[in-house]
Amino acid sequence: MPPKISIIIPTYNVESYIERCLESCINQTLNDIEIIVVDDCGNDNSIKIAQSYANKDCRIKIIHNKKNLGTFATRIVGIRQALGEYIAFLDADDYLTANACEISYSAAQTPTQAKSTTNPSKAKQSPQEPDASPDIVFFGMRFEPRTFKRVSPPVPCKPLFGDEVLYEVFAHCATPPWHIWAKLYKASHIRDAIEKLVAHMGEDVRLTMAEDVLKSFWLTALAQRSIGIPDKLYVYCDSSSSITRKIDAKTRDKKIADIGQVLTELSKLSQVDCLRANASFSIAQRRAIAILTSVQVLEHRYDGLINGSWGGAVYIMACLKSLRYHRKWQTFMRLFTCIFSLGYIKL
Repeated sequence: MPPKISIIIPTYNVESYIERCLESCINQTLNDIEIIVVDDCGNDNSIKIAQSYANKDCRIKIIHNKKNLGTFATRIVGIRQALGEYIAFLDADDYLTANACEISYSAAQTPTQAKSTTNPSKAKQSPQEPDASPDIVFFGMRFEPRTFKRVSPPVPCKPLFGDEVLYEVFAHCATPPWHIWAKLYKASHIRDAIEKLVAHMGEDVRLTMAEDVLKSFWLTALAQRSIGIPDKLYVYCDSSSSITRKIDAKTRDKKIADIGQVLTELSKLSQVDCLRANASFSIAQRRAIAILTSVQVLEHRYDGLINGSWGGAVYIMACLKSLRYHRKWQTFMRLFTCIFSLGYIKL
């Protein structure tokens, strides 16, 4: 019998964190899982550490990329090798609570009931099987250490059907829960969606920043049903090695370029018939583009510091410009904190 859940862990230069990550997997209260470590050709001891765990636990499988592919493609490699009924993603510098697999898989076994409310987007609804299992199980996440700078995205807990799934994730929330982790995906659903995505975009896509958005758009647009639970089962750790923490010109330009590529790909989705058939497509596409454009503009807020100056005016202007595209309370907080500290505090 195939395992109930496959956990896919893209791995690149995370020797300081991989042990904690793997410990959280092997100690799951649900034993019937497989743990897929995808080696993306780093140059530290991450894979040696992972191999030492694989030697002791047959549930751990290590896949070696022939060359560095980046996070986007590395996750696809894992998807194609996974044997589980459901698939989950875990970044190597994060970890799962001990009961994450058990609770989320149990939720996946709960029959979804036919819908009785009206979609805010007035989307058409598909007839549902009363015992159909969900394509996506959403669950909560928390930050470690806790910080006021970030707020956990909301969890779409109510059963969603057809076009509602895309609407709820991409068009309804100020902070969309479009991250690829903190979810279970039915394996048949994710394989179908990912192969359609690859057929549209090609095999050689290199993305790190905002790559979740593209996969999540396809997965939610093509989902027939979803369910959610509020339990915070995924722990997102503040890692010094994360690209989101670095402030330098090369990293800034890489992030801006990645977001720009995602924006281009989001615009091209209008050419995909199976996505445009979703009644929530247009509003979700516009919303995603607006939010990512705002994020892209915000990447310039540290330009002054990067150039060796005080940087307060540049920071304020970047925040103000980003608000033209998407109004988010965190941006207002950044703006007010910078102004009231006379430019000395830049979040």
